Order: sequence, then structure tokens, then C-alpha cells
Amino acid sequence: MAACSPGSVGGDDTVAGDDGLPELALCEAQLNVSGTFAPEGTPPTPDLGCVPQGTWTVTMAVADAGTCGDVPSLSTHVYTVTGEGRDEIVTYNDPATGEEVTVGVHSGGNGECEGSFEHIWAAPEGYHVLLLKPYFEPGTQVMLGSGSYQLWSAHP
Repeated sequence: MAACSPGSVGGDDTVAGDDGLPELALCEAQLNVSGTFAPEGTPPTPDLGCVPQGTWTVTMAVADAGTCGDVPSLSTHVYTVTGEGRDEIVTYNDPATGEEVTVGVHSGGNGECEGSFEHIWAAPEGYHVLLLKPYFEPGTQVMLGSGSYQLWSAHP
């Protein structure tokens, strides 16, 4: 998959209801994101800024179930970043059958590496939409971040 940077869950073609959720979203939960970064070879030093090449192991946990009773997803997701510049490729290592995944990695304002990983998959009750936004500071291998889960009545 080529790298890109997904925005908010569902894009800009949805209208928010009174609860702030897009029209087709039935519920939303907030997530805490943590994890580790395993660079290719020697870990980059802080002065190099964002060097995202390597394996991103991202773990999620429900911070606030909000209006959702359950968040049906794997608790750990693994992504691999290879190449540089326009040749950079971000790969999700364990997609489920029929799962749509949009991935992106970019440098933050302080040289931190930021990921944006969106997963959409069908289920009997609608469509599950998971957005994970991990980041790590230059020279570290520990990830932090946030995310959200939404259940949609139709495909976003």
C-alpha cells in the first residue's frame, strides 16, 4: 500500500448530527494507543528527527466506551514502513478478509513520527471504523497516541 494520510473517520462527505457524530455513525468510543517502534538496523539518533522505517507495533485499549458497548477489534496491529520519500511504503501486516486499510506516516512539528491508520470492515450490525493515531519522539522507540472506534450503519 502506498502511504497517504487519512483524515477524520469517514472523510468530509458526512454530516454531523446533534451528538457530533457523522450522520451514519451509530456510536463512538475513544481509545488509548501505545506500542513500540523497531527500526531497521541501528536506532536513529534524536538529531535525525522522524525516521519511520521499521516495524510499528501498535496496541489499543478502550479509554472511554462512549456510546458503544463493545469495541470488536484486535488489540495489537503491526505495520511495516520501508523506502524513503516518494518511495516510502507502509504495509499493514495482518489484514482480515475484506478489511479496507488506509495508512500514512509523516513527521510532526517537533520531528516526531506520526502514524494515521484507518481500518474499515463489514459486520452484521454495520461497518466498524477504527482510526489509530500513534506517534513517537525522535530517538525513542516508545509509542503513545489516541484513536477512535465508530460503528456505522452503512459504508463510510
